[in-house]
Parts: sequence; structure tokens; C-alpha cells
Amino acid sequence: MDRTWHYIRSNDDGSLPEAVHVHVPAAGQLAVMKAVSRCTRAALVTASIDQATGQASELVGGQQGRDGNQQAFAWFREDGAGQLTARAALPDGELRLATLVGTRPWHLYDFDFASLTLWLASRPDRRAGFRIGLPLLLIAPRGPTLADLGAMDGHFLGETQAMGRPALLFQLRGPALAGKTGTLLVDAGQGHIIEARLPIPNHDGYRDFRLRLTGVSDGAAAWAETRAAHWRGCRAG
Repeated sequence: MDRTWHYIRSNDDGSLPEAVHVHVPAAGQLAVMKAVSRCTRAALVTASIDQATGQASELVGGQQGRDGNQQAFAWFREDGAGQLTARAALPDGELRLATLVGTRPWHLYDFDFASLTLWLASRPDRRAGFRIGLPLLLIAPRGPTLADLGAMDGHFLGETQAMGRPALLFQLRGPALAGKTGTLLVDAGQGHIIEARLPIPNHDGYRDFRLRLTGVSDGAAAWAETRAAHWRGCRAG
């Protein structure tokens, strides 16, 4: 596939924006770069996804070095029976967290729906409803937590237009949203997420969640340029 979807994640009002670049180098593979601005710390997360079910078998978290490569320090795995384990190698020792996830496929919420957009783009029936689990790793001043927020359902509402293209509108609801609702806009032809708006945050310091597509690029060279441009011309250290 070798495609990159470029997003901005923010609060619903657009505050606290962060760039999220979702790259698909091959079927079932993901690499996601995230950064607030150029020349600042950039996250680089990779994942293996079962395209038929949408389920991640492993996620590897890390930083993007100045050479564009991943410096891994965190690993997420599920044992097939719903036990999700997170392990991180930190300067002061190893951190381990675990939670049971009651619904499969699950999509790690703080992964900014990267795995969800890949799965939606691979579904033959773009209008079909879906149910996913929504676990969340939250890094907060009081300490990190890993918890299952519960199930989230997507219900197809109808066709619309977004970014000048035909789009499909879904309502999001379910236990994960604690009685509230969200919306999801999906490209009608290609299936990827155009916009997602949820009433709950997926990172510390946020009030809610908005993910907005800003562009699409194709090819390995475009992905390499996205990573290289982040550090180009930046001062050492």
C-alpha cells in the first residue's frame, strides 16, 4: 500500500494540536509518527495488524531519532484471551501494566485511531456497523495507568461530503463513551478516517478528542521525507 495519512489531533475546539502521521508500508503494518512541532521530541510507534479482524498483535512504542529510525522503549501485547500487557524500559527501571479488554478487536485509544483507520480502509463493506474495544494507556502526573474503557459501537447514519469527497457518517456510542456520543467521518471510496470527534480525551491534559485529516501522500520517499523534515535544520541537542 505504502500510503501515509496526515492528521491533526486536538481538543474538539482545535486547541493543543499535535501532528499524527499514519504510514502503511505494507499490508497489516503500521508506523505512526507524532509531534507537536518541528525540532521537538517525536514519537514513533509501529504495529502489526490482522487485516481481516483489525486486531493488533503487537505495538512497539519509541522515539524517532534524528536518523529517522525508532528508538524503542515500550511494548504492548495481548495474549489472545483479552489480557493486554504494557511493558516499558524506563531510566529508573522497568514498568509493567496490564488490563483485561472485554471486546475484540480492540484499538488502543492513545494510538490515535491509527489501527482503526487501517482496519476501516480494509473493510469490503464501508457502511457496515462495527464494535471495538477501547483500552487506554494514560501517562499522567500521578503515574501511568492502563485500563479498558469498554466497548464502542459505530452506527452508520448516511452519506455526506467532507474535504470535497463523498464520505460516510457514523455515530459513535457505547460504554466506552460513558453515555455520550461521538461522530466518525470515513472516506466513502477509500475507507480511511477523515474526522473523528469523541467526548473523552486520550491523552493527559486534554478535555476531549478530535482527529482531522489534513492530507494523504504515497510512496516510501514521501514517508522518509516526513520523518526527515521534522529534524532538518534543527540545532543539535
